[in-house]
Amino acid sequence: MFLGIALHLAMNEQNERLQWVHRLMAKLPEKQRTILHLRDIEGHSYHEIADILGVSEEQVKVNLFRARRWIKEQYEKIENYGL
Repeated sequence: MFLGIALHLAMNEQNERLQWVHRLMAKLPEKQRTILHLRDIEGHSYHEIADILGVSEEQVKVNLFRARRWIKEQYEKIENYGL
């Protein structure tokens, strides 16, 4: 029974984290949000994303880096300060 409760709590915690990440993604500038979605959710390559958006692969990489960094920073604030 304890294992079932622990598993349930862990799943709820994971679900809550995922919801926070989705909320943070929604706050990104449109280009960063789109690139992050195409790469991390749909699994497209840098080249494919560049073709889809009509930008260079370098722009894709820069925007992806900035989006991931911003989400990480904001998420750490939430985790550390309980915002």
